[in-house]
Amino acid sequence: MARSRTSALSVAVALGCTAVAYNLSAAFVGSSPQLRGGPAVARGVGTDYLVRNGPKDADPPAVDTSKAAGATVDIEFKKRPFGIARYVPGANGKGAIVRDVTQKSRYPGDPQGQAFVAGVQPDWVLKSVNGQDVSGMDFFVIMQMLDDEVMDPVAAMSLNLKASGVKTDLRNDGAERTQGEKFAITSDLDKVAVVDMPAKLVYQQM
Repeated sequence: MARSRTSALSVAVALGCTAVAYNLSAAFVGSSPQLRGGPAVARGVGTDYLVRNGPKDADPPAVDTSKAAGATVDIEFKKRPFGIARYVPGANGKGAIVRDVTQKSRYPGDPQGQAFVAGVQPDWVLKSVNGQDVSGMDFFVIMQMLDDEVMDPVAAMSLNLKASGVKTDLRNDGAERTQGEKFAITSDLDKVAVVDMPAKLVYQQM
């Protein structure tokens, strides 16, 4: 009888752990997770982009992207991610310059191999997006438009927590904080429209 009760308890514990794991994965995995029953959140990658992606010591000095005068290359990206591993801003935070490209295509049609297959090179300036000149546009606005970043799960969860207003700070004179719009961290970048796929991007050499 004791062994039977122990087995039943073990099964119950295992089922409980499975349920918890399932709920956590549903809450924190994916581009628009639901947090504790709250609304779906999809935070654009323009927010804190440079915190996650540089700058690095080896990066050359920023240049004026509006002065790019080399050959241009038109590329149509079919889906996200494009395969541009990292962009950096030009002088005064304007424009976007390719810094790192994913150096392989894992299989035919691999989205992350699109830039590599198209021959995109570091130091190319992003000239236009769907016909709109972005060479003098704010860097973070461009990143928000492209919505093209492969984030690790921790970074993705951080963005979604900021946008959802989930309680992350208990220091409020002992008062309990709750999630919701009252505590959500908003940004003007959230108002920037993300370009639809397929998207035609024009790059220009300096």
